[in-house]
Amino acid sequence: MAKVNFTIDGKEKTLQTDDFNDEQKGIFAEAQIAETELQRAKYMVAIFTDRRDFLLAKLVESVEAPETKEDDDKEET
Repeated sequence: MAKVNFTIDGKEKTLQTDDFNDEQKGIFAEAQIAETELQRAKYMVAIFTDRRDFLLAKLVESVEAPETKEDDDKEET
C-alpha cells in the first residue's frame, strides 16, 4: 500500500494512494506538479537574489574604488 504524507492547514495527513479513484489520482498528480513548480520557483528566487546581491556589491565596489584611488593620489602629493 502506497501512502502519502503531507501537511495541510497545519495538520499532518496520511492518505492511501492505492484507494484513489481517477479524479483523485488527477488531483494528486496536479498537486505533485504544483509542489515541483513551487520548489523550482524557490530555487530561482534564491539564484536571482544571490545574483542581485553580487551585482550590487560589484556596483558599490566600482563606485567607491575610484574615490579611494583619488584620495590616495591626493595624499601622495
